[in-house]
Amino acid sequence: MTSGPKWPRHNPVPAPDHPTKPTEVPALTAITVARARPFGLVGLVGLGILASGLLVNVYLALVARELPAAEYAHFGAFWSVALVVGFGVFLPIEQETARLQQTPGRPGRTLRSAMLTALGMAVLQLGALALAAPLLLKAFGGSIGTLLALGVLCLVSAGQFVVRGALIGLDRLRHHAALTLFDAVLRVSLAVTVSLMVAEPDSAEFAWTLTAAIAIAHAPTLVALLRRRVRPGLVPPLGPGVVTPARVASAVAPLLLGSLCAQLLLNGPPVLVPALASTPEEATLAGQFVAAFTLTRVPLFLVVPLQTALLPTLTGMLHAGELGALRRVMARLGAAVLVLGLAAVTLGLTAGPSLVALIFGEDYVLAGGHMALLALGVAVYVGLVIVTQVLVAAARHRDVAWSWLSGVLAGALVAAVVPDLLLRAELGFLAGSLMAWLVSASLVLTRRPTPELQGAR
Repeated sequence: MTSGPKWPRHNPVPAPDHPTKPTEVPALTAITVARARPFGLVGLVGLGILASGLLVNVYLALVARELPAAEYAHFGAFWSVALVVGFGVFLPIEQETARLQQTPGRPGRTLRSAMLTALGMAVLQLGALALAAPLLLKAFGGSIGTLLALGVLCLVSAGQFVVRGALIGLDRLRHHAALTLFDAVLRVSLAVTVSLMVAEPDSAEFAWTLTAAIAIAHAPTLVALLRRRVRPGLVPPLGPGVVTPARVASAVAPLLLGSLCAQLLLNGPPVLVPALASTPEEATLAGQFVAAFTLTRVPLFLVVPLQTALLPTLTGMLHAGELGALRRVMARLGAAVLVLGLAAVTLGLTAGPSLVALIFGEDYVLAGGHMALLALGVAVYVGLVIVTQVLVAAARHRDVAWSWLSGVLAGALVAAVVPDLLLRAELGFLAGSLMAWLVSASLVLTRRPTPELQGAR
């Protein structure tokens, strides 16, 4: 009798993407996987993201102190677009890679198909960036170097998010947390190097520090995964099926629409405000807005990257039929968002301007009312991000897309009718986040999850 690869005793499951099933080990059911996976591992990822999120804000503050307010507005525009072309486009790859490796009878060749799909998406992105180059150059202050850094970032992000999804899906959460932290440390280190070695750095030089840090941090792990040198943790055994790039692409397509809408809602304002600024005074105001929005979005740097880490637990709950527990979680989440919103408004009004002055400098201070509106929008967005993960875990990818699309449409409508440069962005972000949250929550509570979690609807 032949047997599968000999893993350690606590991990008697086959290697990732291996085409055969072991014969001497009983299959793990979705229920046993859900119960065996402790929430502490998700908490471990949260600690890694917490530390990296703080370092990312150190990175942004360092850049802000090295650049004039108007120049920092150009970097802020790059940062926001980078989140869209990186996180926004490739998050669906991360989510689907993680989800497929947590379903009973998971298919083989998931990693290879995910990587091929991600590379195809990166090539399409480069074409879109070429078409949007005139508008992007205006937002970047005419810097060709910043545009080139963004193009390279498209290719780098393809590997980055395949790595993240694979580590989460294979329950290598300690590795995921360490990698996230290492990436953030590299960003700060490279930014400090630029500050020390360049007399008068510009936004383009700092843009390249982001691209370089991501590439250096993730390349070794990507190579190890592709060569199957990263062993899985607690995952269901492989089934007879094999996933193809076409299957990954069909599942990713509606998630991609939702993810792009999510990033447009979140990162549209820091691009829109500098692009609409027509005078030197408005350019300075745009820099202040970017700094204030960066500060109020600190919770999102912690929650948004953590969302995929919730997928194994949510997928297990759905397979186990724990729908009552899921609804209780939704109710508590709604109450938590209300409390968080009140706290955010209070903090924005009272301490917001002082915190901006402390971190970014006096030149970036914005009135407390603006800070309160931005903070409230962020609180609603936090709840929205978590609710949509329930839809992802249930393979209801089209509902994810509809939720985020409704938010973008609501935000765009508000921004179109409000004339003020800053208020149109602040109110649009708040209205869009609220609309998308209400739509996604209603979809979760009113529709029964599909029993077929192997593929997207």
